[in-house]
Amino acid sequence: MVARRVCAIVKKEHDAESRRAHASVFTIANGYMAFKGDLAEERGLLEERNGRHAATLINGVFDTADMIGQIPVSKHERRYLDEDYFDGAGPSPSVANLPNPLAVRVFVGDDELVFERGRITRFSRTYELDRGLYGYAYTHTDCRGRKTRIAMQRFCDMANVHRAFMRYSVTPLNYSGTVRIMSGIDAAVRSNLTGDRQIDVVGGWPVSRDKASLLMEARTAHTGIHVKLAVRNVFARKPFASPLVLSSADSLFALYEFRARPNNEIRLDKTVIVACERDTDLAVYRDAAASLGHAQSDPVGFDAVLDANAGWWRDTWKRLDVTIHGDKKAQLALRFCLFHLMCAAPRHADAASVPCKLLTGEHYQGTTFYDTDLYIEPVFTFTFPDVARRMLAYRHAGLGPGRAIATDLGCKGAKLAWQSGPDGIEALGKWYVFTHTNIHINSDVAYSLMQYLDATGDWRFMRERGAELLVETARFYASRARRNTDGSYSFLDVAGPDEGHCHSTDNVYTNLLAQKNLRAAIRMLGALRRDHREDYTRLVNALAIGQREPAEWRRVANGLRILYDPETKLYEQYDGFYELEPAPADLLEGRTQWFATVAPYQALNQPDVVMAHVLLRDEIPDDVKRANWAYYRHKSMNFSSMSFGINSIMAAIVGEMDEAYRSFMRSAAMDLDPTLTGRGDTGDGLHGTAMGAAWMAAVFGFGGITLSNGRLLVEPRLPKHWKSLAFTLQIQGESFRFTITPKRVLIKAGKRRSVTLPARIMGRNTVLRSGCAFSLESAR
Repeated sequence: MVARRVCAIVKKEHDAESRRAHASVFTIANGYMAFKGDLAEERGLLEERNGRHAATLINGVFDTADMIGQIPVSKHERRYLDEDYFDGAGPSPSVANLPNPLAVRVFVGDDELVFERGRITRFSRTYELDRGLYGYAYTHTDCRGRKTRIAMQRFCDMANVHRAFMRYSVTPLNYSGTVRIMSGIDAAVRSNLTGDRQIDVVGGWPVSRDKASLLMEARTAHTGIHVKLAVRNVFARKPFASPLVLSSADSLFALYEFRARPNNEIRLDKTVIVACERDTDLAVYRDAAASLGHAQSDPVGFDAVLDANAGWWRDTWKRLDVTIHGDKKAQLALRFCLFHLMCAAPRHADAASVPCKLLTGEHYQGTTFYDTDLYIEPVFTFTFPDVARRMLAYRHAGLGPGRAIATDLGCKGAKLAWQSGPDGIEALGKWYVFTHTNIHINSDVAYSLMQYLDATGDWRFMRERGAELLVETARFYASRARRNTDGSYSFLDVAGPDEGHCHSTDNVYTNLLAQKNLRAAIRMLGALRRDHREDYTRLVNALAIGQREPAEWRRVANGLRILYDPETKLYEQYDGFYELEPAPADLLEGRTQWFATVAPYQALNQPDVVMAHVLLRDEIPDDVKRANWAYYRHKSMNFSSMSFGINSIMAAIVGEMDEAYRSFMRSAAMDLDPTLTGRGDTGDGLHGTAMGAAWMAAVFGFGGITLSNGRLLVEPRLPKHWKSLAFTLQIQGESFRFTITPKRVLIKAGKRRSVTLPARIMGRNTVLRSGCAFSLESAR
C-alpha cells in the first residue's frame, strides 16, 4: 500500500484556466471508460463561454471530426502539409464524446446554482490515488446571499469496468426553502476537439417503477456504434414528492424536490453503467438496465465498491509503485503519472491500446502514436505484461490497414499507421505528410515487441502474432529502401522523431531502428524454424515468404547508410543537416507557429539522434553517447513533452545529474505544475508520453536498468538528494525487487518460478535466481 501522505493530489485554484487544466488532472477512468473532471455546476456555461463540453469517452469508440478544418490560416510554409491532397480530404476518425451520465443540476428556489454566477469560497479538489477517488467541495453564495455547500465524489470501478459511482451532496447553510435536483444523462455534447456533433440519441426512458433508474441509447453519428448508458439515483432521504422524468431530444433527467433547512444535507448516490455494441462481453450492452443491480444495497453501493476499489489499488500499487525516499515532490508526481497510466490500461479487451493523451482528452483525436509503443508500453511490459500484450495485439490488428497503406505507397509488407485510430487505421489523410514519411513507426513497434519478448519470454505471442508483425514491417523497409550506386541503401523522404525536418534522407534514427527491425525478423524466422517448425511452416505459407527474402532483408540492413564520423564520434541527424544554418539565439522565444521556423536550421523540435542512443544505450559506446549529447542537446527546442524523459536518461548516463533531475521533474510533473514547461495545454489532456517517460527516467535512467538479449545490466545513478529508489520489475514471469541507495544495490527475486537471469551489476557479473537475493556495495 502506498503511503497516503504522498498519494493525494490537492488543488485549490478555481479560475477558468485552472479549471480547464484540472478537468484533465482529475479525470476518472478504468481503461474502458473515462469521465473528465469538470465541475457539474459549470455545465450551464461550459458551451457558452469556453466552448467546452463534459467529456465521456469509451476506449476505442470513434466517430469522426473535421481535422482539416482545424488547420489555421498562416503565412508560414508548413512542410508537414501536402496541399495536393486538400481537395479530397474529409472527416477523420476521432474518439467520440458520448452523453454524460454524471449530469446533475441544482436549483435553489427557481435559480440554477451555476459555478460562475456566484461567489466561491472554501474551494478544494482532491484525488486520492490510493483508491482512485476524486472529489471537490466549495461554498457557493448567490446574488441573494444564499449560501450552499456543494460536495461531490466519484470513481470508476476497477473490477467491473462498465461501472462508475458518484456521491453528490447539497447542503443549504443559511436558508430554508425548496431545492430541486435534476440527475440523469445529458447528450447535448459535442467534440471538444472540433465542435462536431458526434452522437444521435436513439431513445431514453425510465426502467424502474420508482423512476430512479434511467436508460439512454445513442449511436455515433457517422460510424453508427450503439452505446447504452444507464443510471440509478438513490437519495439518503426521501424527496418531497415522486420524481418527475424530463425527457428531451438530447437529455433524460429525473427531477427531485426537497424541503431544505439550514445544515440539512441532501445526498445523492448515483450508479452508472456504460456499454457499447463493440464490447467483447455483450451481456452488459444487451441489458444495461439490469446491470445496474441493486444500487441501494451491498455489494454494489458506493461505499462497498469504493472499499473494493481500495483493495484493487492496494494490490496494483505493490507491482506498479516506484518508491523515492528523500523527495516527496518527485514521489507524488511520479505516482500521479503511474496512477493515470494504469487508469488508461486496456484490461478489458484482447487487442486495445493507450492513446497518447491516455483517456483524459480528445486531443490528437484519441489516437495512438509511436509514443505509446516506446514510452507508455514499457511501463506495462515490466509491471503488468498482460497489458503490454494487449497493446501489441492492437498493433498486430493494424497489419490489415498497414498493408493497404504500404500498397498505396508502392511498397510491400505493411506500413503501420502513424496516427493509429480504430482497429489500426490511419486517422489522417495523405494531406498530412507524416502519414507516409514517418516510417520509423514500424521499427518503433518492432522495438517494443522485442523488448516485450526479452522481458517475458512469451513465445506463444510471437508464434501467434509477433512474428507476423516483424516480417511485414521488415518487408516494408526492404521495399522502401533505395539502392545507391555504391551498393549502399537509403531511405529518402522521411521524417525522424525530430519531426521538424519532414523530407530528409537517411535519418539516423530511422536507419538504426530499421536495421534492428530487419535483423529481428531474420532472427525470428530462424528461431521458429529451429524450435517451432510447425509455426514456422504456417507463417511461411500464410505470408508467402520467399526463400530469398531474409537474405534481401540482411543486405538492406547491412547496407543502410549510417552517417557516422569516427573522428568526431558524431552522427549526422540526416544527410545535409550539417549544411543547414545555425539556429538563431532567439529561435525558441520568437517562434509563433508550430514547425514554422525549425526546418531551415540546425534545430530540432525534440530529440532524434539522442533518442536513438537512449533506446540503443547498450549498443552505443558511452563516449559516443557523450559526444552526441553535447552536440545535440542545445539544438533541441524540446517542444514535445516526450523530450524531457529522453533528456533525463541521457543526462544520467553521462553523469550530468542536475540536468537529469531537472528533466525528470519536467516530465513527471508538467501537468501538475504548469510553470515547469510553460506549455499550458493540460486542458487538452494529460501528457501520457511524458508520464511513461518519467517512469523510464526513474527506472532506466536513475535505476540504470537495461535488459538486452536476456541479460540484465544495472548501473544506477541517483540524484544527490535521494536517499533511496525502489521498484519491482517482472522479468521472465518472476518478480525482482530493486532497492538502490547511494552506497548499495539490493535485488530480491520472488519465488513464483525457477528463473535464472544473467546480470552485470555495477561492473560485476553475476546470476540472479528465483528465491534468492543479491547485494552489492557501491565503490563510488
